Amino acid sequence: MSKTRFARYNIGQVIRHRLYAMRGVIFDVDTSFAGTDGEPPADGTSAGLVYRLFADDDEIPYVASIAEHDLEPDDSGEPVRHPGIGTMFEVGEAGNYRWRRHALN
Repeated sequence: MSKTRFARYNIGQVIRHRLYAMRGVIFDVDTSFAGTDGEPPADGTSAGLVYRLFADDDEIPYVASIAEHDLEPDDSGEPVRHPGIGTMFEVGEAGNYRWRRHALN
């Protein structure tokens, strides 16, 4: 029997890596990731969740897949600079990211 897992973060949310200088905007959550790198969090509720995000690290933009326990919210208000963001998200007046109603081609 599989356990129900709840994502801690939302699509369009800006997050940062808790150890490295990397920030990003979440565009997908993989709930089926088996995970082999490290131990799950002590609470056990979010083991195995991996977030895919448009990321930047002050050098180059890239797409990253990062385990939930390695992330934390980013409340800096600074925009994330990645060319893929504009194809999936609109930027709101408050700097938040929300899904585009229609994909850009």
